[in-house]
Amino acid sequence: MVGMSSLVQVNIGVAAVSIAYCLHEAKKLQVFSSLVSPSMIVNQPANLRLAVAAAGGSTLFLGLSLLEQAFFREDSTVRGPIASTLDFLKTLFGQEPRRKGLNVNQWIDGYNHLQRPEDASGRNQNYDKMVDYFYELVTPFYEWGWGSSFHFAYRLKGESFAESMRRHEYYLASWLGLAPGSKVLDLGCGIGGPTRNIGRFAGWNMMGITLNEYQVKRGTELSRQQNLSHAMEFRQADFMKPLDFIADNSFDGVVSVEATCHSPDRSVVFKEIFRVMKPGAVFANYEWCLTDKYDKNNPEHCFIKKKIEEGNSLPDMLQTKEIDKILMECGFEIVISRDMTQDLNQEHAWYMPLVPSWNPFLQRFQFNWFGKLATCVLLYVFENLRIVPVGTYKVQSMLQVAAVACVEGGRTGTFTPMYIFAARKPRDSASLRQSRTV
Repeated sequence: MVGMSSLVQVNIGVAAVSIAYCLHEAKKLQVFSSLVSPSMIVNQPANLRLAVAAAGGSTLFLGLSLLEQAFFREDSTVRGPIASTLDFLKTLFGQEPRRKGLNVNQWIDGYNHLQRPEDASGRNQNYDKMVDYFYELVTPFYEWGWGSSFHFAYRLKGESFAESMRRHEYYLASWLGLAPGSKVLDLGCGIGGPTRNIGRFAGWNMMGITLNEYQVKRGTELSRQQNLSHAMEFRQADFMKPLDFIADNSFDGVVSVEATCHSPDRSVVFKEIFRVMKPGAVFANYEWCLTDKYDKNNPEHCFIKKKIEEGNSLPDMLQTKEIDKILMECGFEIVISRDMTQDLNQEHAWYMPLVPSWNPFLQRFQFNWFGKLATCVLLYVFENLRIVPVGTYKVQSMLQVAAVACVEGGRTGTFTPMYIFAARKPRDSASLRQSRTV
Protein backbone atom coordinates (compact mmCIF):
# COMPACT_ATOMS: atom_id res chain seq x y z
CA MET A 1 0.00 0.00 0.00
CA VAL A 2 1.23 3.47 -0.80
CA GLY A 3 0.23 7.01 0.12
CA MET A 4 -2.01 9.43 -1.71
CA SER A 5 0.75 11.30 -3.54
CA SER A 6 2.39 8.05 -4.61
CA LEU A 7 -0.90 6.74 -5.99
CA VAL A 8 -1.40 9.92 -7.96
CA GLN A 9 2.06 9.50 -9.48
CA VAL A 10 1.37 5.85 -10.27
CA ASN A 11 -1.95 6.74 -11.90
CA ILE A 12 -0.33 9.43 -14.02
CA GLY A 13 2.08 6.80 -15.28
CA VAL A 14 -0.67 4.22 -15.85
CA ALA A 15 -2.85 6.78 -17.67
CA ALA A 16 0.01 7.93 -19.90
CA VAL A 17 1.12 4.41 -20.81
CA SER A 18 -2.45 3.16 -21.34
CA ILE A 19 -3.47 6.08 -23.52
CA ALA A 20 -0.31 5.80 -25.58
CA TYR A 21 -0.89 2.07 -26.02
CA CYS A 22 -4.55 2.64 -26.98
CA LEU A 23 -3.57 5.20 -29.62
CA HIS A 24 -0.87 2.91 -30.98
CA GLU A 25 -3.20 -0.10 -31.24
CA ALA A 26 -6.07 1.97 -32.60
CA LYS A 27 -3.81 3.37 -35.32
CA LYS A 28 -2.54 -0.08 -36.19
CA LEU A 29 -6.06 -1.53 -36.32
CA GLN A 30 -7.58 1.67 -37.73
CA VAL A 31 -10.35 1.66 -35.13
CA PHE A 32 -10.06 5.14 -33.63
CA SER A 33 -13.84 5.45 -33.31
CA SER A 34 -13.97 2.40 -31.05
CA LEU A 35 -12.09 4.30 -28.37
CA VAL A 36 -15.08 6.56 -27.78
CA SER A 37 -17.87 4.10 -28.52
CA PRO A 38 -18.63 1.56 -25.76
CA SER A 39 -20.53 -0.67 -28.14
CA MET A 40 -17.49 -0.97 -30.40
CA ILE A 41 -14.92 -1.37 -27.60
CA VAL A 42 -16.39 -4.76 -26.61
CA ASN A 43 -15.63 -6.10 -30.10
CA GLN A 44 -11.92 -5.20 -29.94
CA PRO A 45 -9.04 -7.47 -28.87
CA ALA A 46 -8.72 -8.16 -25.13
CA ASN A 47 -5.45 -6.25 -24.80
CA LEU A 48 -7.03 -3.11 -26.25
CA ARG A 49 -10.12 -3.43 -24.03
CA LEU A 50 -7.86 -3.78 -20.99
CA ALA A 51 -5.81 -0.74 -22.00
CA VAL A 52 -8.96 1.36 -22.50
CA ALA A 53 -10.24 0.29 -19.08
CA ALA A 54 -6.91 1.15 -17.45
CA ALA A 55 -6.80 4.52 -19.17
CA GLY A 56 -10.38 5.32 -18.19
CA GLY A 57 -10.00 4.17 -14.59
CA SER A 58 -6.73 5.96 -13.95
CA THR A 59 -8.01 9.15 -15.61
CA LEU A 60 -11.18 9.06 -13.47
CA PHE A 61 -9.08 8.62 -10.32
CA LEU A 62 -6.87 11.55 -11.30
CA GLY A 63 -9.91 13.73 -11.95
CA LEU A 64 -11.44 12.89 -8.59
CA SER A 65 -8.10 13.47 -6.86
CA LEU A 66 -7.75 16.92 -8.43
CA LEU A 67 -11.34 17.75 -7.50
CA GLU A 68 -10.68 16.66 -3.92
CA GLN A 69 -7.55 18.80 -3.69
CA ALA A 70 -9.60 21.79 -4.80
CA PHE A 71 -11.77 21.40 -1.68
CA PHE A 72 -9.23 20.07 0.84
CA ARG A 73 -5.94 21.90 1.28
CA GLU A 74 -2.79 19.81 1.66
CA ASP A 75 -1.89 21.54 4.94
CA SER A 76 -5.37 21.08 6.40
CA THR A 77 -6.08 18.66 9.23
CA VAL A 78 -9.27 17.74 7.35
CA ARG A 79 -8.69 15.02 4.76
CA GLY A 80 -10.79 14.42 1.69
CA PRO A 81 -12.77 11.16 1.33
CA ILE A 82 -10.34 9.60 -1.19
CA ALA A 83 -7.24 10.40 0.85
CA SER A 84 -8.94 9.29 4.08
CA THR A 85 -10.06 5.98 2.58
CA LEU A 86 -6.61 5.25 1.17
CA ASP A 87 -5.04 6.04 4.55
CA PHE A 88 -7.63 3.79 6.21
CA LEU A 89 -6.85 0.83 3.94
CA LYS A 90 -3.12 1.44 4.33
CA THR A 91 -3.49 1.34 8.12
CA LEU A 92 -5.56 -1.86 8.04
CA PHE A 93 -3.12 -3.50 5.63
CA GLY A 94 -0.28 -3.02 8.13
CA GLN A 95 -2.34 -3.53 11.30
CA GLU A 96 -1.16 -7.02 12.25
CA PRO A 97 2.53 -6.59 11.25
CA ARG A 98 2.59 -3.34 13.23
CA ARG A 99 2.04 -4.96 16.63
CA LYS A 100 3.65 -8.22 17.68
CA GLY A 101 1.12 -10.86 18.64
CA LEU A 102 -1.87 -9.04 17.14
CA ASN A 103 -4.42 -11.27 15.43
CA VAL A 104 -7.48 -9.18 14.60
CA ASN A 105 -9.85 -12.16 14.35
CA GLN A 106 -8.76 -13.59 17.69
CA TRP A 107 -8.76 -10.20 19.40
CA ILE A 108 -12.29 -9.27 18.29
CA ASP A 109 -13.53 -12.72 19.36
CA GLY A 110 -11.77 -12.25 22.72
CA TYR A 111 -13.29 -8.79 23.11
CA ASN A 112 -16.77 -10.08 22.30
CA HIS A 113 -16.31 -12.92 24.80
CA LEU A 114 -15.87 -10.37 27.59
CA GLN A 115 -19.28 -8.90 26.73
CA ARG A 116 -21.27 -12.11 27.11
CA PRO A 117 -22.24 -11.99 30.80
CA GLU A 118 -25.28 -9.82 31.43
CA ASP A 119 -23.55 -8.20 34.42
CA ALA A 120 -20.41 -6.08 34.08
CA SER A 121 -18.14 -8.23 36.27
CA GLY A 122 -16.06 -9.61 33.39
CA ARG A 123 -15.64 -6.19 31.83
CA ASN A 124 -14.74 -4.56 35.13
CA GLN A 125 -12.14 -7.18 36.04
CA ASN A 126 -10.52 -7.19 32.59
CA TYR A 127 -10.90 -3.49 31.79
CA ASP A 128 -7.23 -3.07 30.73
CA LYS A 129 -7.25 -5.96 28.27
CA MET A 130 -10.71 -5.00 27.00
CA VAL A 131 -9.82 -1.34 26.41
CA ASP A 132 -6.47 -2.15 24.79
CA TYR A 133 -8.07 -4.70 22.44
CA PHE A 134 -10.87 -2.29 21.61
CA TYR A 135 -8.69 0.68 20.65
CA GLU A 136 -6.19 -1.43 18.76
CA LEU A 137 -9.06 -2.68 16.61
CA VAL A 138 -11.23 0.43 16.22
CA THR A 139 -8.76 3.33 16.05
CA PRO A 140 -8.37 3.05 12.23
CA PHE A 141 -12.17 3.07 11.85
CA TYR A 142 -12.56 6.04 14.19
CA GLU A 143 -9.91 8.07 12.39
CA TRP A 144 -11.41 7.23 9.00
CA GLY A 145 -14.96 8.23 9.88
CA TRP A 146 -14.41 10.81 12.62
CA GLY A 147 -10.97 12.38 12.18
CA SER A 148 -8.41 12.55 14.98
CA SER A 149 -10.83 13.69 17.72
CA PHE A 150 -12.78 10.72 19.05
CA HIS A 151 -15.72 12.41 20.73
CA PHE A 152 -19.20 13.80 20.13
CA ALA A 153 -20.42 17.39 19.83
CA TYR A 154 -23.72 18.98 18.93
CA ARG A 155 -23.73 21.52 16.08
CA LEU A 156 -24.92 25.10 16.20
CA LYS A 157 -26.48 26.77 13.17
CA GLY A 158 -23.89 27.41 10.46
CA GLU A 159 -21.24 25.18 12.03
CA SER A 160 -19.43 22.44 10.16
CA PHE A 161 -18.71 19.13 11.86
CA ALA A 162 -15.03 20.06 12.34
CA GLU A 163 -15.91 23.48 13.76
CA SER A 164 -18.32 21.96 16.28
CA MET A 165 -15.67 19.50 17.45
CA ARG A 166 -13.10 22.25 18.03
CA ARG A 167 -15.64 24.47 19.82
CA HIS A 168 -16.50 21.56 22.11
CA GLU A 169 -12.80 21.10 22.97
CA TYR A 170 -12.09 24.81 23.46
CA TYR A 171 -15.10 25.18 25.74
CA LEU A 172 -13.79 22.39 27.99
CA ALA A 173 -10.31 23.93 28.06
CA SER A 174 -11.72 27.36 28.95
CA TRP A 175 -12.64 26.12 32.43
CA LEU A 176 -8.95 25.69 33.28
CA GLY A 177 -8.32 29.46 33.04
CA LEU A 178 -4.61 29.07 32.30
CA ALA A 179 -2.03 31.28 30.59
CA PRO A 180 0.11 30.23 27.59
CA GLY A 181 3.04 28.05 28.59
CA SER A 182 1.03 26.15 31.23
CA LYS A 183 1.57 22.42 31.66
CA VAL A 184 -1.61 20.39 31.09
CA LEU A 185 -2.37 16.67 31.20
CA ASP A 186 -4.84 15.05 28.78
CA LEU A 187 -6.02 11.80 30.34
CA GLY A 188 -7.08 9.16 27.81
CA CYS A 189 -5.90 11.19 24.83
CA GLY A 190 -6.51 8.72 22.00
CA ILE A 191 -4.41 9.77 19.00
CA GLY A 192 -4.27 13.30 20.36
CA GLY A 193 -6.82 15.26 18.33
CA PRO A 194 -8.12 17.30 21.29
CA THR A 195 -4.61 17.38 22.81
CA ARG A 196 -3.21 19.13 19.74
CA ASN A 197 -6.22 21.38 19.15
CA ILE A 198 -6.32 22.59 22.76
CA GLY A 199 -2.55 22.92 23.09
CA ARG A 200 -2.20 24.84 19.82
CA PHE A 201 -5.18 27.12 20.61
CA ALA A 202 -4.16 27.94 24.19
CA GLY A 203 -0.37 27.76 23.79
CA TRP A 204 -0.04 25.05 26.44
CA ASN A 205 2.51 22.27 26.81
CA MET A 206 0.51 19.05 26.71
CA MET A 207 1.11 15.50 27.90
CA GLY A 208 -1.31 12.87 26.61
CA ILE A 209 -1.77 9.49 28.27
CA THR A 210 -3.42 6.46 26.68
CA LEU A 211 -3.43 2.74 27.42
CA ASN A 212 -2.93 1.73 23.79
CA GLU A 213 0.53 1.50 22.20
CA TYR A 214 -0.61 2.27 18.64
CA GLN A 215 -2.39 5.43 19.74
CA VAL A 216 0.82 6.72 21.35
CA LYS A 217 2.74 6.16 18.10
CA ARG A 218 -0.03 7.66 15.97
CA GLY A 219 -0.41 10.71 18.22
CA THR A 220 3.34 11.31 18.11
CA GLU A 221 3.38 10.96 14.32
CA LEU A 222 0.48 13.38 13.77
CA SER A 223 2.05 15.93 16.12
CA ARG A 224 5.30 15.73 14.14
CA GLN A 225 3.39 16.22 10.87
CA GLN A 226 1.76 19.37 12.30
CA ASN A 227 5.05 20.74 13.71
CA LEU A 228 3.81 20.41 17.29
CA SER A 229 6.33 17.90 18.66
CA HIS A 230 7.94 20.58 20.85
CA ALA A 231 4.70 21.05 22.83
CA MET A 232 3.23 17.53 22.76
CA GLU A 233 4.29 14.40 24.62
CA PHE A 234 2.44 11.09 24.50
CA ARG A 235 2.91 8.30 27.04
CA GLN A 236 1.49 4.80 27.31
CA ALA A 237 0.01 4.29 30.77
CA ASP A 238 -2.95 2.81 32.61
CA PHE A 239 -4.67 5.59 34.56
CA MET A 240 -6.20 2.98 36.89
CA LYS A 241 -2.69 2.46 38.27
CA PRO A 242 -0.26 4.93 39.89
CA LEU A 243 1.33 7.24 37.32
CA ASP A 244 4.77 6.82 38.86
CA PHE A 245 6.50 8.89 36.18
CA ILE A 246 4.51 11.97 37.29
CA ALA A 247 5.44 13.72 40.55
CA ASP A 248 2.90 15.17 42.98
CA ASN A 249 1.54 18.65 42.14
CA SER A 250 3.02 18.62 38.63
CA PHE A 251 0.28 19.93 36.34
CA ASP A 252 -1.40 23.32 36.09
CA GLY A 253 -4.56 21.61 34.88
CA VAL A 254 -6.04 18.35 33.59
CA VAL A 255 -8.52 17.67 30.79
CA SER A 256 -10.18 14.46 29.70
CA VAL A 257 -12.56 13.96 26.79
CA GLU A 258 -14.89 10.95 27.02
CA ALA A 259 -12.10 8.76 28.42
CA THR A 260 -12.47 8.20 32.17
CA CYS A 261 -15.72 6.38 31.37
CA HIS A 262 -13.50 3.37 30.60
CA SER A 263 -12.54 3.14 34.27
CA PRO A 264 -14.37 0.54 36.39
CA ASP A 265 -13.64 2.65 39.51
CA ARG A 266 -13.75 6.44 39.06
CA SER A 267 -12.50 7.10 42.58
CA VAL A 268 -9.14 5.48 41.73
CA VAL A 269 -8.72 7.66 38.65
CA PHE A 270 -9.94 10.88 40.26
CA LYS A 271 -7.64 10.45 43.27
CA GLU A 272 -4.63 9.98 40.99
CA ILE A 273 -5.63 13.07 38.99
CA PHE A 274 -5.96 14.96 42.29
CA ARG A 275 -2.42 13.90 43.26
CA VAL A 276 -0.70 15.13 40.08
CA MET A 277 -2.52 18.51 40.01
CA LYS A 278 -1.14 21.63 41.63
CA PRO A 279 -3.25 23.14 44.43
CA GLY A 280 -5.88 25.41 42.89
CA ALA A 281 -5.71 23.61 39.50
CA VAL A 282 -8.89 22.56 37.67
CA PHE A 283 -9.80 19.16 36.22
CA ALA A 284 -12.29 19.53 33.30
CA ASN A 285 -13.91 16.44 31.84
CA TYR A 286 -16.61 15.16 29.49
CA GLU A 287 -18.14 11.94 30.91
CA TRP A 288 -20.33 9.25 29.39
CA CYS A 289 -23.21 8.80 31.86
CA LEU A 290 -26.72 7.56 32.36
CA THR A 291 -29.15 10.40 33.00
CA ASP A 292 -31.98 10.69 35.52
CA LYS A 293 -34.33 9.45 32.77
CA TYR A 294 -32.69 6.03 32.86
CA ASP A 295 -34.88 3.41 34.54
CA LYS A 296 -33.10 0.20 35.50
CA ASN A 297 -36.48 -1.59 35.51
CA ASN A 298 -37.21 -0.60 31.91
CA PRO A 299 -36.09 -3.42 29.52
CA GLU A 300 -35.56 -1.00 26.63
CA HIS A 301 -33.32 1.24 28.73
CA CYS A 302 -31.32 -1.76 29.96
CA PHE A 303 -30.86 -3.04 26.41
CA ILE A 304 -29.64 0.36 25.18
CA LYS A 305 -27.21 0.62 28.10
CA LYS A 306 -25.79 -2.86 27.49
CA LYS A 307 -25.26 -2.27 23.75
CA ILE A 308 -23.56 1.09 24.36
CA GLU A 309 -21.23 -0.58 26.86
CA GLU A 310 -20.49 -3.54 24.57
CA GLY A 311 -19.74 -1.44 21.52
CA ASN A 312 -17.59 1.14 23.28
CA SER A 313 -15.48 -0.90 25.71
CA LEU A 314 -17.19 0.40 28.83
CA PRO A 315 -17.59 -1.08 32.29
CA ASP A 316 -20.84 -0.54 34.16
CA MET A 317 -21.93 3.05 33.37
CA LEU A 318 -22.68 5.47 36.20
CA GLN A 319 -25.37 8.12 36.53
CA THR A 320 -24.50 11.80 36.51
CA LYS A 321 -25.20 12.32 40.21
CA GLU A 322 -22.81 9.47 41.07
CA ILE A 323 -19.97 11.28 39.28
CA ASP A 324 -20.52 14.42 41.37
CA LYS A 325 -20.55 12.37 44.57
CA ILE A 326 -17.25 10.63 43.75
CA LEU A 327 -15.56 13.93 42.87
CA MET A 328 -16.45 15.42 46.24
CA GLU A 329 -15.38 12.26 48.07
CA CYS A 330 -11.98 12.55 46.37
CA GLY A 331 -11.52 16.09 47.68
CA PHE A 332 -12.52 18.16 44.65
CA GLU A 333 -14.58 21.33 44.74
CA ILE A 334 -17.11 21.21 41.87
CA VAL A 335 -17.08 24.44 39.88
CA ILE A 336 -19.66 23.32 37.32
CA SER A 337 -21.43 20.11 36.33
CA ARG A 338 -24.25 19.75 33.83
CA ASP A 339 -25.48 17.67 30.90
CA MET A 340 -24.60 19.56 27.71
CA THR A 341 -27.04 17.51 25.62
CA GLN A 342 -29.70 19.81 27.14
CA ASP A 343 -28.08 23.00 25.83
CA LEU A 344 -30.27 25.38 23.83
CA ASN A 345 -29.89 26.48 20.18
CA GLN A 346 -28.70 23.12 18.86
CA GLU A 347 -29.26 22.69 15.13
CA HIS A 348 -28.03 19.07 15.11
CA ALA A 349 -27.99 16.80 18.16
CA TRP A 350 -24.75 15.09 19.14
CA TYR A 351 -25.91 11.74 17.73
CA MET A 352 -26.79 12.99 14.22
CA PRO A 353 -23.52 11.71 12.66
CA LEU A 354 -24.74 8.20 13.57
CA VAL A 355 -28.26 8.56 12.14
CA PRO A 356 -28.74 6.65 8.82
CA SER A 357 -28.76 8.67 5.62
CA TRP A 358 -29.25 7.69 1.97
CA ASN A 359 -26.84 10.38 0.75
CA PRO A 360 -23.90 8.30 -0.60
CA PHE A 361 -21.50 11.22 -0.06
CA LEU A 362 -22.10 11.29 3.70
CA GLN A 363 -20.39 9.14 6.30
CA ARG A 364 -23.90 8.37 7.62
CA PHE A 365 -24.68 6.34 4.48
CA GLN A 366 -23.04 3.29 6.08
CA PHE A 367 -25.76 3.19 8.78
CA ASN A 368 -28.73 2.53 6.46
CA TRP A 369 -29.54 -1.13 5.77
CA PHE A 370 -27.87 -1.13 2.37
CA GLY A 371 -24.77 0.69 3.63
CA LYS A 372 -24.39 -1.77 6.51
CA LEU A 373 -24.64 -4.73 4.16
CA ALA A 374 -22.35 -3.21 1.51
CA THR A 375 -19.67 -2.22 4.04
CA CYS A 376 -19.56 -5.66 5.64
CA VAL A 377 -19.55 -7.46 2.28
CA LEU A 378 -16.78 -5.20 0.96
CA LEU A 379 -14.65 -5.75 4.06
CA TYR A 380 -15.27 -9.50 3.85
CA VAL A 381 -14.06 -9.49 0.23
CA PHE A 382 -11.02 -7.41 1.25
CA GLU A 383 -10.31 -9.95 3.98
CA ASN A 384 -10.21 -12.79 1.45
CA LEU A 385 -7.96 -10.72 -0.80
CA ARG A 386 -5.70 -10.10 2.26
CA ILE A 387 -6.04 -6.34 1.82
CA VAL A 388 -7.33 -6.11 5.42
CA PRO A 389 -6.89 -8.59 8.30
CA VAL A 390 -9.39 -11.39 8.84
CA GLY A 391 -11.94 -10.26 11.43
CA THR A 392 -12.12 -6.66 10.22
CA TYR A 393 -15.76 -6.97 9.15
CA LYS A 394 -16.60 -8.23 12.68
CA VAL A 395 -15.11 -5.04 14.10
CA GLN A 396 -17.20 -2.92 11.74
CA SER A 397 -20.35 -4.88 12.61
CA MET A 398 -19.73 -4.29 16.32
CA LEU A 399 -19.31 -0.55 15.76
CA GLN A 400 -22.53 -0.36 13.74
CA VAL A 401 -24.49 -1.98 16.58
CA ALA A 402 -22.91 0.45 19.03
CA ALA A 403 -23.90 3.39 16.81
CA VAL A 404 -27.55 2.33 16.80
CA ALA A 405 -27.51 2.03 20.60
CA CYS A 406 -25.96 5.50 21.02
CA VAL A 407 -28.65 7.02 18.80
CA GLU A 408 -31.39 5.35 20.84
CA GLY A 409 -29.72 6.49 24.05
CA GLY A 410 -29.76 10.04 22.71
CA ARG A 411 -33.34 9.92 21.45
CA THR A 412 -34.69 8.50 24.72
CA GLY A 413 -32.57 10.93 26.74
CA THR A 414 -31.30 8.09 28.94
CA PHE A 415 -27.64 8.52 27.95
CA THR A 416 -25.26 11.46 27.57
CA PRO A 417 -21.68 11.45 26.25
CA MET A 418 -21.13 15.05 27.34
CA TYR A 419 -21.75 15.40 31.04
CA ILE A 420 -19.28 18.20 31.68
CA PHE A 421 -17.71 19.00 34.99
CA ALA A 422 -14.94 21.30 36.12
CA ALA A 423 -13.55 20.43 39.55
CA ARG A 424 -10.90 22.34 41.49
CA LYS A 425 -8.21 20.99 43.78
CA PRO A 426 -8.45 23.13 46.94
CA ARG A 427 -5.68 25.63 47.58
CA ASP A 428 -5.60 25.31 51.36
CA SER A 429 -3.58 22.56 53.03
CA ALA A 430 -6.38 21.65 55.44
CA SER A 431 -8.59 20.59 52.55
CA LEU A 432 -5.68 18.67 51.02
CA ARG A 433 -5.02 16.73 54.23
CA GLN A 434 -8.71 15.94 54.55
CA SER A 435 -8.93 14.65 50.96
CA ARG A 436 -6.07 12.20 51.46
CA THR A 437 -8.00 10.50 54.25
CA VAL A 438 -11.01 9.78 52.03
